[in-house]
Amino acid sequence: MPIILSEERSTQEIVRDARYHHAALLADPDTQHLAPAVKQRIDALLKAQAQSDAADSLRQEKQALRNRAEYVHDDAQRACELEIFAQVRKERSLPAYSNVYRLGFSGLIALAGAEQEREVVKMCESLATEHPELAKKYSKNLLKLAAEATAAEKTLLQADTDATHAFSAEVRGRVALNEQLRRNEGALISLFPTDKARVRLYYRTRRRTKKDGAPTG
Repeated sequence: MPIILSEERSTQEIVRDARYHHAALLADPDTQHLAPAVKQRIDALLKAQAQSDAADSLRQEKQALRNRAEYVHDDAQRACELEIFAQVRKERSLPAYSNVYRLGFSGLIALAGAEQEREVVKMCESLATEHPELAKKYSKNLLKLAAEATAAEKTLLQADTDATHAFSAEVRGRVALNEQLRRNEGALISLFPTDKARVRLYYRTRRRTKKDGAPTG
């Protein structure tokens, strides 16, 4: 009996098979009434795929912006740390250094988003106490860059959530189309109960792979 692909296969593969099935139904006057439901689900799946692709592209863009925002902040932070490091004569154990970088420089850089921004606020407060001139030089920009990195992180998280939901909708579209193909198989068997060869004509012939769904009927 026909091999109907699992929804784990790509949308492109499933739609290719469904279009063949749709064309075969339309070609036979006895089965044309089964075609509209297939076309409806093909169109719905393609729409869901387009939305999923768009959401994923937006996620990639937001990831690039987040990465850039983090880099710019970290680079500015590194310049500040080098001046502090020079002023304490490379002794990171001194309060003039450790009070500013409570978690160490690498510890601050390892943070992200709102957590890092909160630590930068504390770092700048300590910087004003330990190194007033450096605070005037760096604090305003560091706070600004940390806030921008937080905003970029939040935007990325939302884009990631949206992309996940959109892909889930695409998978549901695959399932709906596959279910329609299986329902049509049952309808075709009812129409031609003694002619399995004719039923097979409405489905693409393919070699079975481990990813293919189990045969029906």
